[in-house]
Amino acid sequence: MQQRTSSLPGSWTEELDARYRGALCTFFRRRIGNGVEAEELAQEVIVRVCDLPEGQIERPDSYVFTIAANLLRDRARRDAVRASYREAILADSERWDVERRDPERILAGRQNLANVAGALRALPERTRVIFVLYRLEGMPRRDIADAFGISVSAVEKHIANAMRAIIALKENNQWHS
Repeated sequence: MQQRTSSLPGSWTEELDARYRGALCTFFRRRIGNGVEAEELAQEVIVRVCDLPEGQIERPDSYVFTIAANLLRDRARRDAVRASYREAILADSERWDVERRDPERILAGRQNLANVAGALRALPERTRVIFVLYRLEGMPRRDIADAFGISVSAVEKHIANAMRAIIALKENNQWHS
């Protein structure tokens, strides 16, 4: 075990903890207002001092509080970087017109999706399949007409019937904004 030469007698870590923890916690708590974080920062100071080589500290009191002040500066810089990153992300999302996902909006979207799915299930199978092929799969109307052996006009009528069923949801107050 390494002997340390300082004005602190006995076990180095225990003595540091007993001598400085309360003062460090008060120092940090006054500046940041968070007791838990103050405890963590005080522990960080004690760990840093304990990691120093033997005989490096001539005046432990000033050194301990210099480390504490530096930790606060580092924390402030880190918080500033995080805040600027959050602002940049927010500005970028506003620039691209990205909407925020709040719980009410998510719930409304899920209800609307369930209502649309129900309306599509209520359609005749052929109409439903044609609509899904056209709107969701992006299949051209001509290809759908060829696949079903019907005219393009008939495909358009099936698509229009499906659209009317979906529009009816809004008219019947089954659409959540």
